[in-house]
Order: sequence, then C-alpha cells, then structure tokens
Amino acid sequence: MAHNLYLVFSTPPTGVSSDEFHQWYADHAQENIESPRFVSAQRYEVRRIVAGVEDPSHTHLAAYEYDGTYDEWRDHLSGRLQSGEIVLPEWFREIPFESFDCAPVGGRLIPQGR
Repeated sequence: MAHNLYLVFSTPPTGVSSDEFHQWYADHAQENIESPRFVSAQRYEVRRIVAGVEDPSHTHLAAYEYDGTYDEWRDHLSGRLQSGEIVLPEWFREIPFESFDCAPVGGRLIPQGR
C-alpha cells in the first residue's frame, strides 16, 4: 500500500549557515516522525529548474511518508509544540518554505522489460 507524502521545500534563513540548518533539520525531522501516523522521513538537497534554468528559491526538501490523514498527525504535532515537547529555534519563523500534502493516485509504476 502506498503512503501519503508531505513535502516541505525550504531554504536556510539569512544568518543561518547551511551546516547549522542541516543539523537542526536532521533533529527536527526525527522529532516530527515520532508523532503517530508518520512512517519515515528523508531529506534532500534540491535544485529547482524551471524551463531549463536553475531557480534557487528552495535548496532543501524534507519528504515525510505518513498513513491516515494530514489532520491526524498535524494535530498531534501541534500539541507537542504547544506543550513545549518540541522547541523551535528563534529563527524558525524566518525559514522560507512551502509544503505540499500528496495522496497517491493509482498504483506504483515500475519499468517493464528490465
């Protein structure tokens, strides 16, 4: 069975080094997936290419696999933030990001004839 995906594209905020951002995000992704319904997380460095031209609007991707609904894990994660179990750095609100909630359509395709 295919899992849903939650994709978060982001860029380190001004004044935060790439190394600091990577270390924080590795820890942050792990604490996120400790909430119920998450299956896994994988982080990527990305290059956005639009019509053959590189656009550096976002340089990182966190891809989260989850089961159930967005609201299930989001409500639990929000509660952990409100309780202080998860503490975000001061610069968190300065992170440029956009996210996408994705549900599978049809079955997984694999190459034929290999």
